[in-house]
Amino acid sequence: MQSRSTTIPAWVAAHAEKVSASHQDPVRFAAAFQETAVPSLLVDDDRRNVDANAPARTLLGLSLGEIRRLRIDDLTPPYLSSRMEANWGRLMQAGTLVSTDMARPTGSFLGVNTFAIANVLPGRHLVSFAPLEWSDGEATPADLPPPARLLTPREVEVLELAAGGFNGPDIAVELVLTPATVRTHFTNIYRKLDVGDRAAAVAKAMRIGLIR
Repeated sequence: MQSRSTTIPAWVAAHAEKVSASHQDPVRFAAAFQETAVPSLLVDDDRRNVDANAPARTLLGLSLGEIRRLRIDDLTPPYLSSRMEANWGRLMQAGTLVSTDMARPTGSFLGVNTFAIANVLPGRHLVSFAPLEWSDGEATPADLPPPARLLTPREVEVLELAAGGFNGPDIAVELVLTPATVRTHFTNIYRKLDVGDRAAAVAKAMRIGLIR
C-alpha cells in the first residue's frame, strides 16, 4: 500500500460508506462484507488475512484457505514493501487510507485502487480494492447524487490528507494549522456531510465527488 490519495470509483466509495455505517456491528458488517461486489479482505492486527469475500477470491485466484495463509505484506509489490510499516501506522492512527497497487502472491501486478478502514470490528481491518480499469459506470448505485460543493477548499484539503492516512497532528503540520483548528474543521465536515467519524466522512466525500 502507498499513502497517496488516488481516484476511487464512486461506487467503491459507496461500498466503503456502507461498511463505515456498520462500524463495530458484526451482523451488519458481515452482510455488507459478503454481499458487496467490491473485492474485500478482512485482516487482523498482525496484517494477516482472516477473511475474503467471493470477489476478492476471484480477483486473486485463490481459495479462502490460501488467502488466510497470507498477510497483506504478501500482496504488496516489492517496490512498495519498504513503505508498509509507515502506511500501516498511518492507517491505525488515522482510521482510513486510500492507496494504490497490490500484487498476487505469484508477483504479477494487480493494479488496483485500495480503500482501507481500521477497526471495522475490534482488531479487524477492512481492505477493499478495485482494478484501475473499473470506472464509475460499474455498478453505480442508482441513488448516487451529483457532486456538490458542500465543503470549503480548506475542508477539502483536510479530508484529502485524511484519505491519504494523515492523522490530526500530521494534517496540522502539513497545512500549518493548530491541532484545535484541524479538530474544528473535522467537526464542521461531519456536520455538513451528516456523518459521525473520519472514515465515513472520507467515504462519503469520495462517493459524491468532493475529493478524489
